[in-house]
Amino acid sequence: MPAKSIKWKNVRHHWELYLFILPTIILIALFQYYPAASGIFHSFYRWNGAEIREYVGIENFKRLLSNTDFWRSFELAFTLGIWNVIKMIPALLVAVCIHRCRSEKIQFLYRVLFVVPMVIPGLIVVLIWRSFFFEATNGYLNKFLYASGIFNILVWLDKTFNWGGIFVYGNSPAWLGDPKLIVPACIIWGFPWVGSFAVLTYLARLQGIPKDIYEASEVDGVNWFTKFTKIELPLITQSIKLLLVFVIIDTIKDAGMILALAGMEGGPGGNATVPALFMLRKAFLDQDMGFACAVGLVLTAIVMSLQKLSNMITVWSEVKKWQKRALQVSALLLAGICFYFGRFIAVGIALTITAFPYPEFKSLFSHILKNFKKEESSSSEQPQKKQKTHPILAKIFAYFLRFTKHAIIISVLFCAMIPLYLMVIVSLKDNQQFYFAPATLTHPMHWENWQMAYKMITPTLANSVVISISSTILTLFLALCAAYFFARYRMPLSTFIWNAILILMMMPTIANLVPLFRLLRDLTLLNTLTALIIVGASAGQIFGIFVLRSFVEDIPQDLFEAAEIDGANHFQQMKIIVLPLAGPILGTVGVMHFMTQWNDFVMPLIVVRDQSRLPVMVQLLRMSGEYIKLWGPLMAGYAMASIPIIILFIFTMKLFTRGLTEGGVKG
Repeated sequence: MPAKSIKWKNVRHHWELYLFILPTIILIALFQYYPAASGIFHSFYRWNGAEIREYVGIENFKRLLSNTDFWRSFELAFTLGIWNVIKMIPALLVAVCIHRCRSEKIQFLYRVLFVVPMVIPGLIVVLIWRSFFFEATNGYLNKFLYASGIFNILVWLDKTFNWGGIFVYGNSPAWLGDPKLIVPACIIWGFPWVGSFAVLTYLARLQGIPKDIYEASEVDGVNWFTKFTKIELPLITQSIKLLLVFVIIDTIKDAGMILALAGMEGGPGGNATVPALFMLRKAFLDQDMGFACAVGLVLTAIVMSLQKLSNMITVWSEVKKWQKRALQVSALLLAGICFYFGRFIAVGIALTITAFPYPEFKSLFSHILKNFKKEESSSSEQPQKKQKTHPILAKIFAYFLRFTKHAIIISVLFCAMIPLYLMVIVSLKDNQQFYFAPATLTHPMHWENWQMAYKMITPTLANSVVISISSTILTLFLALCAAYFFARYRMPLSTFIWNAILILMMMPTIANLVPLFRLLRDLTLLNTLTALIIVGASAGQIFGIFVLRSFVEDIPQDLFEAAEIDGANHFQQMKIIVLPLAGPILGTVGVMHFMTQWNDFVMPLIVVRDQSRLPVMVQLLRMSGEYIKLWGPLMAGYAMASIPIIILFIFTMKLFTRGLTEGGVKG
């Protein structure tokens, strides 16, 4: 039910509603819009972060557009973005396999098992890959290449295509230390690239298919492949189209995973530098903050353009035909320019894939195939009878498909559990046991590793708990109050404020990091937990408001009207109506925000310098970067950092999976 509009002359009867939105306005204005405006201002200055500034006009933008490293970072971002989309194919395959399981109990078991890998924070998974898989001497990746014989093939390919001696007998490749291998390492990490969240999301979407459709297809004798192409794939086609844009956006504006793998320098030669990492390096290593602000402004413009493109894809059926053709022709011409000049090949491929006129090509192909079938049938004197598959062969093939289905699921689950398994096993070893038998349990078990890890990360672990819980509570409180303001009545200026919040959803937070750093310094909030709490709440409530507004709008208006008749004001209505009903949705939003704050390390890495105030993820990142590692205490530290997430998932697993399922059915 749409909210009732309130005119200016009646505002005095509902003036207290503005108190619900006032804290949100102050917070987003101070920590979101002010840094954005400051970034625009300082992009026209030569500025090193101090008070001394020199106006240079558009000089920073000229330098940026002529900087080859900047354009190379974008080329890498699009390359990684496309590869990240390709990486979603195994997740889709696994989701379809789980969905095809006939037993609901088996489906539920698989869903629960796929939630288990999510208890490991994303940064820890990256660090495990960096520590165990990419090491030149004892890394599992090189061991696998040698054992499987793939290394021999790579040596042959190196000689044939003149790769420069990357793969040579007797020389173990240093994946993160070789300029030619750092990008493939960024692509390979996380194999088999099956994210638990992606599997559960696709599965939730597939569960929205009515069973009647499957029953009708079985009656018609439709095979397993046709079911996928005609029934399942069309349902999630829109999600796949949006995925390409969203993944590229995240790759452009996110520097976290690359920073964890390759460091602030972007690996050897800076070959693993993405745009966001390029901006951070210019700001905090080169102290060229005016130039970094210009980079952030360009990033914002590109990301917002891509966001607009994603919105058009969402309502593609409503876009006029001539606009579709104009966009397709423009995209194909731009792709041709990319191919002609030999730059941004990944961009050209992405544009070609997304803009290719598939319906017209399909129609032409179908017409040609139809005419070919007509000629073939007219040339044959006797019509050939359709050969039926032997019942025994059909039964064997059905059992084979069933076995293959479960084999794929179990194999992927096994690979997804490897980081968790290694983390637990290695945490009970000393270094000698680790080098002798890294993947098996050995005796004696060194429980003192956990004691050592406890001493190393306890202060930082407490900091992360304080930051995450405080930021989550503040976010939920502010978001619910703001959602109540937008949902109950359409107040004067409410549309303006709502649009201002929606714009923030499209702005990359990292683009404003440089002026935000200056603001926190001016407010004497640098090197404090308060800064991380407030900044996290200001960014987190944007998504919270968007979700909670829909929830408050769905509450029956009769409840509010009855409360108003009894003389309850808006604060009392919030207390007696909204809060008792908002428990599940607040829990879902709270879990997502808690995990975001717990896993964040880019902002603390920039803002906090004092060792005693570091969150646990930054501490683990520093421990992993040490040259001489104590593998047992290091893995024990990873495990201890995962315990809060494990506890959170234990108590919220039903709520989390239910939310995904309901969202998939409704979508």
